[in-house]
Amino acid sequence: MTSLLFIRHGESEANLENVLVSHRADPGLTLEGRRQADFAASRWASHPITALYSSPLLRAQETAAAFLKSHPQLSIHLDSRLHEIGLGRWDGLRIPDIERDEGDRYQAWKHDPELGAPEGGEALSRVALRLSEFLIDMREQHPDGFVVAATHADCLKALILHTLNAPWSSARWLHLANVAGIYVQWNNHHWQILGYPLAPI
Repeated sequence: MTSLLFIRHGESEANLENVLVSHRADPGLTLEGRRQADFAASRWASHPITALYSSPLLRAQETAAAFLKSHPQLSIHLDSRLHEIGLGRWDGLRIPDIERDEGDRYQAWKHDPELGAPEGGEALSRVALRLSEFLIDMREQHPDGFVVAATHADCLKALILHTLNAPWSSARWLHLANVAGIYVQWNNHHWQILGYPLAPI
């Protein structure tokens, strides 16, 4: 049966600066982010990995690359379905500035991510849809494999809520630290969440 570890990227320069980034910038990992990625990958060093996927964004690619240290036979496959949620007009802005200038709208979005960020933002259900398509492909391509996919926090939230058939507004109760992960497995015609491994704070 197919199983996957979805892992959030390590700390990026944008995390450090409290900036929302999706399409307008592509910051890499900080030194701490590289340490986090190495730690997360080391926990799976003895586990046979069939394939390694990543969001096209640099911070996710650098996180995925940490798994190559113990699995050098693999290569990283980039998949746009693992991309960060679209952030519309807020893409590239500091969160404190958004809260100062558009506090009510920002809080409304945090409480109901189906609103999407202003002017071109992506609803959480759209993120879930592309991740569902990714899961279908993984079942077809790796029917008995273990796949690692480096992605982003809102992608993990979308995946959790979709798997649990929970309301999108429940996203506000989920906090996914850097290199937090979700371990899922296809079993009895549906996806099960088997674990929620966290890296050290």
